[in-house]
Amino acid sequence: MDLKVHFAVAGCGVISRFHLDAIRSIEDAALCGVYDPVEASARAAAQAYGTRAYPDYDALLADPQVDAVCICTPSHLHAPLALQAVASGKHVLIEKPVALTLEDCDAVAAAARAAGVQVGVVSQLRYGPAVARVKRALESGALGRITRCDLYMKYFRPQSYYDSGTWRGTQAMDGGGALMNQGIHGVDLVRYLMGPADSIYALSGTLVRDIEVEDTLTAVVAWHCGAQGVIQASVGDYPGFPRRIELNGESGTIILEEDRIVKWEVAGDSAYHIYEQEPAPEVRSHSEAGAIDPSGHVAQLRNFIDAVRGEGTLLVDEAEGRKALALVLAAYRSAAEGKPVVL
Repeated sequence: MDLKVHFAVAGCGVISRFHLDAIRSIEDAALCGVYDPVEASARAAAQAYGTRAYPDYDALLADPQVDAVCICTPSHLHAPLALQAVASGKHVLIEKPVALTLEDCDAVAAAARAAGVQVGVVSQLRYGPAVARVKRALESGALGRITRCDLYMKYFRPQSYYDSGTWRGTQAMDGGGALMNQGIHGVDLVRYLMGPADSIYALSGTLVRDIEVEDTLTAVVAWHCGAQGVIQASVGDYPGFPRRIELNGESGTIILEEDRIVKWEVAGDSAYHIYEQEPAPEVRSHSEAGAIDPSGHVAQLRNFIDAVRGEGTLLVDEAEGRKALALVLAAYRSAAEGKPVVL
């Protein structure tokens, strides 16, 4: 009996290769085929990975061998394609964001419950060992009362990045700019570490790029635990810098840069130098789309496969994906209205 989970990938852009490579690297996964509305993109991906190119999305969903669909399309198609896949009885793993509105997110969740299928949202940053170590420290109270949690995402995307795709930087198809597209992974991560926020007060602008949506956003956050913080997202900070999360408490400070702990100063913790023993991360450019560590996608695919086979629980389902989306949309509402938004 073939116990592998058989995947098809919809969308053959930059991010799809992380899904395709992860599927190929996992013993319990198999690739059935790929689809992209641009036939040349689908054929190129199919040739590169030794699989078939479906002529259209309906053909992909009609394939009885397909157990699960990885949705790697432009953001505005995430919810519609997910709903089609769920209606066909397929499990779904959606690249961020899960949808562009909370209503669409809730529709996907309701459909998944009715169909009895798994819907996961790609949030690969949660799966790193450094994040797990920080999560344990926070849950154990090692930092004492948390006073601040700050997230800095000072990236760089040239105008050519937006000119390369008609959907990039548009409200209708991208749903937002620096915070929704580039920044939502970081938002998910701080939301995962800190829990809910009570309110957010944001200022956004389009300062350096010729796009419809924001290229710069700064927000002040009141976390439910009582801590304060800021969230900064930009695509115009040359030459681009690592994502940085700073956690401060009455008994300690932890700082994450990308997937590495760069500071661990915790009162009474004899292991505070442990972060220095971690291997240096792969050197990556923060000015290029797709310059991410592939190990997170592999770990998330493994978790997804376990959930599909009934051998585990999804770490990031559609309900978890909704939490990050809600915080991003609240920031946009605050910026538009010029006042704090209560969550």
